[in-house]
Amino acid sequence: MNKGILIVLLACLVSACTHKEKNPLDSLPDMSAVRANLSFTCVHEADHLPPLDPEADQLFQYGRYLQKKEGPKNFNEVARYYRIAAAHGHYKANNNLQSLVSQGLADSPDAPKETIDLAAQLVNQGVPGGYYDIGHYLELGYGLTQDTEMALRYMRKAADLGNSDAQFYVAEKLAPIDNAPAIARQMWQCATDQGHGRAALTLGVDLKTDKLYPDAAKAFQQGAKSGSSTAALSLRDAFNNPSQSDQLNYLAVPHDPERSRRYGLIWRFLKDNDGRNPKVPDIDKIVPLPPAKLPPWDGTFQWEKDQAAAVPPQKPSDELIERLSKAKHLDPATGLPLAKPEQVAQMETEAAPPPARLPLGTIARTGDSCPQDGVWCVSLAKGMVADAEQSFLKGMELPSLTIYQPRRFAWMDNWMGVRQQTVPVAWKLVGYIHEA
Repeated sequence: MNKGILIVLLACLVSACTHKEKNPLDSLPDMSAVRANLSFTCVHEADHLPPLDPEADQLFQYGRYLQKKEGPKNFNEVARYYRIAAAHGHYKANNNLQSLVSQGLADSPDAPKETIDLAAQLVNQGVPGGYYDIGHYLELGYGLTQDTEMALRYMRKAADLGNSDAQFYVAEKLAPIDNAPAIARQMWQCATDQGHGRAALTLGVDLKTDKLYPDAAKAFQQGAKSGSSTAALSLRDAFNNPSQSDQLNYLAVPHDPERSRRYGLIWRFLKDNDGRNPKVPDIDKIVPLPPAKLPPWDGTFQWEKDQAAAVPPQKPSDELIERLSKAKHLDPATGLPLAKPEQVAQMETEAAPPPARLPLGTIARTGDSCPQDGVWCVSLAKGMVADAEQSFLKGMELPSLTIYQPRRFAWMDNWMGVRQQTVPVAWKLVGYIHEA
């Protein structure tokens, strides 16, 4: 990864607002800015998720049942339930709906716009995954003009708020030895603790490379628990008596044929259920890591039992669908917004001029609804450091800003703690984000 991407991820901070088109490498931040933003504090996404509306959850549960059941699927019917639930703030329905619409599985009058609007809704709800989604679409150029720099900013924001997918993504960017491998390891660990199987696998490999074998084994165990078949395979081979020179399989664990066999069965179980998001929550009851003794095991998996015992959710009543749709002005047959009468819509189309951009330099404050898609910046006093340049979509609530005041010497911050405060600020529009 080049130095420019590292600056975007770890610093991307300046003391004054500049136009978006300026090369961000023309003026690299000083080391105090980089130091203040290298830090990563593990946060779990569950702590940022709003409560789910019970009635909206009924629609989500039934829509998910229709999506997952065997046989032909009517994705438009699935999207109908998800749309109505998402309109009532159901972030899980929102996420699933984004996938259906963006992949073209469900019909939409304007798939890119609907997808971006859904992601922006999550951001406004304070759901960390919304920032990840916007970053993903900026990276792809789907619904928004492709902007890899802004994509990285959104990914880092999502990671800092606790989204495990973003933590894994950003860690992969920071992992090279000349970037920030220590921060990458922290992010992998944080994502692992949230059940991210790929992060756990990568963490295990990273720890094994540094010969931190006990920690690597724990990471692989967590990875297998979270559904990583490769992590289970790594443990199978590690307990099969590899030589110390076998850098691929050696984990400094005792030769244990029975443990190896059980990990092999876990690997096969995960491979056989690939695509169904299998987990092994009972792994420590099946094959705990040494020095724990192996318990008896009947060869079954709790996830498999739960799937077999699952009862299909009750179909939501027409009355509930009508009521929830009416509350959000949606068509109950599709979940899409109700169209205006054709004559009124035509008159409005003929009379309304194309929407004008707000001029650069427009000021909006913390708590305001963002009035223009674009890059917004906060002017900072000398010696202050913050993520002062961020991109927002129209309608997003403009946030407060956490401002750091690094001391002259890094050891003083390490000893006394970084000085910081979160304050309301004035945001200035310095650049535009164009829809694709």
